[in-house]
Amino acid sequence: MQIKKKYIIAGVPVMLLILFLIVKSFLKEEESVRVKVTRGTFETYITEIGELKAQKSLDILIPEVAFRRELDIWQMKILDIVEEGKIVQKGDHVATLDPTDVVEQLRDVDAKLDDYYNRLETAKLDSSLTLSAARDAIQKAKDDVLDKEIKVEQSVYESKAVQRQAKLELEQAKRYYERAKRDIEQSRRKLEVTIDRYNRKIQKYEKRKSLYMQLRSELDIKSPADGMIVYGMGYDGRIRVGSRVGRWAPLIATLPDLSTLMSETYVKEVNIAKISLGNKVRISIDAFPDQKFTGEIVKIANIGQEIPGEYQNGFKVEVKLDPYHVELLPGMTTTNEIITGTWDDALMVPKNAVIGNDSVKYVLKRSGLNTVKQEVELGGENEEFFRITSGLNEGDEVIVDPKL
Repeated sequence: MQIKKKYIIAGVPVMLLILFLIVKSFLKEEESVRVKVTRGTFETYITEIGELKAQKSLDILIPEVAFRRELDIWQMKILDIVEEGKIVQKGDHVATLDPTDVVEQLRDVDAKLDDYYNRLETAKLDSSLTLSAARDAIQKAKDDVLDKEIKVEQSVYESKAVQRQAKLELEQAKRYYERAKRDIEQSRRKLEVTIDRYNRKIQKYEKRKSLYMQLRSELDIKSPADGMIVYGMGYDGRIRVGSRVGRWAPLIATLPDLSTLMSETYVKEVNIAKISLGNKVRISIDAFPDQKFTGEIVKIANIGQEIPGEYQNGFKVEVKLDPYHVELLPGMTTTNEIITGTWDDALMVPKNAVIGNDSVKYVLKRSGLNTVKQEVELGGENEEFFRITSGLNEGDEVIVDPKL
């Protein structure tokens, strides 16, 4: 009896150890979840954030006269602008541009005009005096020639030396007379050039003054048509009160055609090779969380650029929306799921069921009461599942670690 009791007492720790291992195994099994390999439609897609924009819109620009090269106005500040999203009618006030620079330029032009008008009057007075003196000199030279001709006629009764002297004086008088005629012609041309130059300067600044006055009268920007106001982009980003616009960034606002809305998004460089024109897109719009929209890619940029707000490059992509029955507006945020591949009869397992590295992937498959490592081959992934191309069959059970 004592021997049996000893064996029983000795066996108690062993039984407790076995019980502990069973319980531990059971608890570990409970930490994991077993799921079955399913068959169905499998999609791969890229998710990108976008914004609704109109394919067609009417631009509201700075006054057309501001593009004239004669004007030294490069930028103008916006003093006020109507609220974005406001519905306006043709001719309604949209924005007011600061007239300060225009007024200063007008003041400078007026000063130059005064200066050139004064110069012109002075040139005309100088011309009158100069030409009057030149005409007197010509008359005097002409009279001197007549005098010398009379002397030559009278010298026929004089000696040869006196006759020769009279002829020399006549030739000299004629030369003075011809020179006086040339001098007055040169003076006339010089004065005409000076006056013409001042006239052209005056015409230039009169024209410039007229353009500045026209610009000043058009600084109250009106809507060219009926529509909804959407702010444009200026030198310093999105238009607002205080923004500057000019001939290099003339857009103040747009009147979008709401029937041509599309989603504009950027696809990162690493994903651009996965998409192509015509790819279908599922679209979620933050303003309508309970509704789903669809569309397709209609344009992919050929050149990458920095994605706004991010420190990486991407390619601009335009997604045309399929017909919809709600009132969408430009600027609404969209979430675009671009479908890059579809398989109608695919085997799938949750992503957290697959373990391994880049070269070998496997799952923990249930085989009877045991769990075995089963190597698998993958054929794509999305945010939830891997597509299995070999290694598993429909209905197989695999272990999913909820912590992964």
